[in-house]
Amino acid sequence: MLAENTDIDLAYFQKDQYISSSLVRQGYFPCSPLLHKSVISTRTLELYHHLFVRCPRLSIQPFVRALCDLHGIRFRNHLCVQFSEAYDAFRAVKTSILSSIKTVLGRDNPDWRSLNACPACQYPTAGESELEFEMLAAMDGNDSLKRVERREASGDASTPGRVKERYDPRVGGRDYFLDPKEVDEWDIKNWRNQEGWKEPAPQLSKTGAEKGCEDRWENMKKSHTEADRGIFDETGIFVATCRHMFVLWALDMIKSGEQRKYALAFLHRFLSAIKEERANLGLRSPGKKAFGYDIGCQLQTTLDTSPLQPLAEEENARMVTGSLHGHAHNRLCQLKFLLSYINGCGLEDLEVLERLFSLSNALAMAIRHASKFHRRQMISSWFYHHDNFEAYANLSKFIYNNYRQALTILEAKDSVISRMRAIGVLDGKEIFGWLDEEKEYLESRREEPEEDLNRMDLYVKQVKLNECRARLEAAHSAFIAYNPSDYPANVKRTNAVEQTMRHEQEKEEKLMSEVHFLERRLELKEPWTEDSEEWKKAEEMFKNHSYRKAVNRLEGLIVARIFELSKMHMAGTGMRQHLGKALKTRSKAIQEAVRTYNTAAAKLSPPREALSYDEVVEKAYVSELDFLKDTDSNIHEKIWAVPANRVLMTEYFKLFRASEELDRLHVEIHRLLTYMKEEQEYLRAVELNISENNPQLAYQVSLYRWERGRFNDLHRLRLRNIISLPGFDATNRRFFRAGVGLKCQSQGEDERADDNMGEEMDVDRVNGEDDSDSEGEEGDIQAEAQVTAILGVAVD
Repeated sequence: MLAENTDIDLAYFQKDQYISSSLVRQGYFPCSPLLHKSVISTRTLELYHHLFVRCPRLSIQPFVRALCDLHGIRFRNHLCVQFSEAYDAFRAVKTSILSSIKTVLGRDNPDWRSLNACPACQYPTAGESELEFEMLAAMDGNDSLKRVERREASGDASTPGRVKERYDPRVGGRDYFLDPKEVDEWDIKNWRNQEGWKEPAPQLSKTGAEKGCEDRWENMKKSHTEADRGIFDETGIFVATCRHMFVLWALDMIKSGEQRKYALAFLHRFLSAIKEERANLGLRSPGKKAFGYDIGCQLQTTLDTSPLQPLAEEENARMVTGSLHGHAHNRLCQLKFLLSYINGCGLEDLEVLERLFSLSNALAMAIRHASKFHRRQMISSWFYHHDNFEAYANLSKFIYNNYRQALTILEAKDSVISRMRAIGVLDGKEIFGWLDEEKEYLESRREEPEEDLNRMDLYVKQVKLNECRARLEAAHSAFIAYNPSDYPANVKRTNAVEQTMRHEQEKEEKLMSEVHFLERRLELKEPWTEDSEEWKKAEEMFKNHSYRKAVNRLEGLIVARIFELSKMHMAGTGMRQHLGKALKTRSKAIQEAVRTYNTAAAKLSPPREALSYDEVVEKAYVSELDFLKDTDSNIHEKIWAVPANRVLMTEYFKLFRASEELDRLHVEIHRLLTYMKEEQEYLRAVELNISENNPQLAYQVSLYRWERGRFNDLHRLRLRNIISLPGFDATNRRFFRAGVGLKCQSQGEDERADDNMGEEMDVDRVNGEDDSDSEGEEGDIQAEAQVTAILGVAVD
């Protein structure tokens, strides 16, 4: 076992004597009394590790260079290699220790970490309220964490050279990363190899209303998902987390973009593990699970036709879209997949991975030219630090902030109810009826029938034919009136007059042929004239079609603008300048699209109101433009289409979701308090049980226990502060007590139930009702001071 004061012998790694003797003489790397050769202290390696996970941009070279400068030692490049090998050995020993701890704790199952990553999501308790969704998770891909594949120089620029990477049998990050072979099993071309898969029945091609959002997502188009990534091997990372930002699984995207196989592989591994765990523990039937994805609508369609469909249906898993990306989906898609309209999702936005990636992008500089092993080593080390030192430390803060937000939203309940009554809505069920009516209207929309498209095409061709005949007549008149003797030396002018007339004749013949073809397809008895009724109808249809096309163009530009704005916070990736230029270009394109829209809107009968640039870019929801597409003015008279009522509907659903959020937070508070108590009890019991036979391992278990419980006092302090929030209902104090965890490993259920009786959190002293409590205000100050010392910052 590696104790805190154990040293790693540099001579074992054939180190240069220069750094060994020099640094030892400086007294920075102490010698072990058991060795006669110089060594690097584990405290130094531990220091670098802590610096790296807190600042991932810090690579080994600047750290070693700083040490040499500090002690006046000449820096050499090979010193970095030596330090890297020592650090690898250090991490290997620490990983071995953690593996031994997991074995003695009975947590050596490969899926144990992903099934127990978050106490608030994955530590159910006996008798807790049943939630609509027992777990909310998110998944997404990120292409910042690429890795360059080392290749030899090639004479042909279009052909990559031979791979020259050194073979390394080590595999890093096993607890966090799925095996690429397991991922490839879920490639669509390998679905036939999955057990029980059946060829789906052929489906009719989708209409415009049914297609949803497939064409809006550049990252899922074939040109972006195929293996054309050039110099990169791993082209990014696909990550899944719970709503509290605890990492569940990570998958390497290898020589490809964000393909569906990554999401399917994660769902299969995670849902299979949940099913197996539930069977082993004898837990209740599976609850619903929601997985947020930026294109959840597309992935749900893929899931329903994939071999994973039976498992997903058995585990009640469904796809949803996060609030940020949901703004770029059309309205019909929002009604089906947006969190705001799904019962049981509370106030969660499931955009947690946008926040995680903004932090993990700092790793990009360190791993871009690393080896496969070191890339995974650094990413998994950062994930471990984030889960245990960041996500767990902020867990109670997340609960506190969401609780306060929900109470603040509910304060507006009376105002919303009064506004509902002002428009004649006496029951919230009517607003749910608005959604049903809106959904029915949107589903009834279809693309124009083929006959209508042919009529518009015929109208366009005849308009062009009339324009061509007018030009031909003018060219023919010019040819008749032209006298070559007036221009005896200008042969080019003579040829140009003849050429113009000939070209217009050729265009007329081509247009006439196309018009005759369309007339035969439409089975017209006689050709249209500008005064005919059919001509006028086709003209009106074409104006409406041009108007909708202008709206679609404007909508697409706004979607792109939303995505670019959402990624402007990605500091440290070199993207801010690029995105800034893209936004300027996009703004010009939007201005031009607005002008095109206004021109098309003015030709309608009656004309539509013109839009301004400022009005367009301030749209909160892209789906608001969906109603501009319908040229039937009656739709704007519907109660659910009135802008003021749509704002009211949004506020009503916020109230509804805020109430759901409180229900979820009460369950999470109960779970967290139960977990903190039972986890510490179990770890103490294991430590005491093995202390006689294996004191070294017992010591490591004690360090592990301290790591798992370092923020518990802070959590209790924050949870107690919830009770003093304005609007807190005193009847909810019953949730602020430890219960009986269904996953607890320490004692029998009956014994634990007796121990937990009366273990309610001391909430009275928060309000000053019990001054005799020995853990009163003094205990709060002590807890705050301890956490401040650990974090190095004041508790907020």
